[in-house]
Amino acid sequence: MAFLGLLSFLAYLVLGSLPDNLGTLGPLGSQVLYFFLLTFVVGAYLYRCESGPHHATWGKRRMGLTVVGIDGAAPSRRRILVRTVVKLLPWEAAHFFVWQMMWTFYQHGYEAAPPVWVFLGLQASTAAALVYIAMVVFTGRGPHDRAAGTVVL
Repeated sequence: MAFLGLLSFLAYLVLGSLPDNLGTLGPLGSQVLYFFLLTFVVGAYLYRCESGPHHATWGKRRMGLTVVGIDGAAPSRRRILVRTVVKLLPWEAAHFFVWQMMWTFYQHGYEAAPPVWVFLGLQASTAAALVYIAMVVFTGRGPHDRAAGTVVL
């Protein structure tokens, strides 16, 4: 995220403004662009660290935690891939609806009201994130760990 911020700042310094990717690419194109600039990078980091020899991200290693299979064995790369994808789904779903909302404002101004389905999608994304958090707090395992058959010890 810091790298993306630095790139944006440099683009602003060189161009005098930020590129109009929303106007050029539309909401779906913009989402794809930023998926690869942000979500994919975060997902690749999570996957690489948790499927690596330590089975943990930098923060997990500092806290003495590791991702293991439900049986206590090292998780397979496929399990870590499933874990990573399921973990990032609510985040990317929220991005989809935010881009749709921004598109409405881009086309009609900030006083425009985005369609109801956009608000419902944002609420569903928020609810999914809250379910993730509640599951981790109350059961120790979120949907991503359940889907992948993993646990953090």
